[in-house]
Amino acid sequence: MLGKGVLAEILETIIYKKINLLIVNSTLSPRQQKNLEDNLRVKVIDRTGIILEIFSKRAKSKEGKLQVELADLIYRKSRLVRAWTHLERQRGGTTFIGGPGELQIELDRRLIQEKITRIKNSLKKVRNRRNQQRKLRKKSNFKTFALVGYTNAGKSKLFNRLTKKNQSSKNVMFETLDTKTGRVHLGKNIYVGVIDTVGFINNIPTQLIESFKATLEELTYADVLINVIDVSDIDYKNKEKITIETLKMANVCESKINKMITVYNKVDLSPYSHDSKKLNFISAYTGDGIEEFKSSLINY
Repeated sequence: MLGKGVLAEILETIIYKKINLLIVNSTLSPRQQKNLEDNLRVKVIDRTGIILEIFSKRAKSKEGKLQVELADLIYRKSRLVRAWTHLERQRGGTTFIGGPGELQIELDRRLIQEKITRIKNSLKKVRNRRNQQRKLRKKSNFKTFALVGYTNAGKSKLFNRLTKKNQSSKNVMFETLDTKTGRVHLGKNIYVGVIDTVGFINNIPTQLIESFKATLEELTYADVLINVIDVSDIDYKNKEKITIETLKMANVCESKINKMITVYNKVDLSPYSHDSKKLNFISAYTGDGIEEFKSSLINY
């Protein structure tokens, strides 16, 4: 991945600045990771590892923690290369970077696989419970709209606006890991359900798709998808494409993707002028365009 000259430059910087952790913004094979650690004599973590670290800090519910743990175990299972045997055996802190990776030392593939199986069985119960809830919604003709989109596009803020709930909606990546459902009143005794889901990211690790199946199933069974786009982001068109690609990876059918509603959020932060009265140009923060958008949902 890196030539000898570049490695020498990095090593020089590591020694000079006393760096003890190197993050590589791409996916590393177990062998690449071990070779880099051997050559640079510091701990190395790749893109998947750093995303898992963020997820571990964000997970709040039991289900969220199980999903993150499953993703981490699948990731570690391929990395039992004893790369960090020089580190102490006990892991410090509650997240993955904080520790030296005692799983690589103390658990072989069989033990990890047993744990993966246990967590999958627990998540299977979650999926069964969700199936029951979906059947009840279908019986009562309760239409559901699932919010999807790139991480930090403002899905949770929009969810709160529509449902009048107060879910956490900080300006950080992956603030929402757990699926949340709320009711929205559209007038004349018409109610629909809105589902807030985990945000997507470019080059999403396959472990996350596998681990978050129970959550992503909500997208498959929702009646309509709403793609929330941060229109103030200079790269929003590319992120819109990434969302569509991720939906396909999650086995959402083509017809549902084609019928997806696109909502352009954060018009209050956009450097370009947008007509807030134009349909689906909204600000979940200020409330601009929300009532018009809500009214449009009756037609779906």
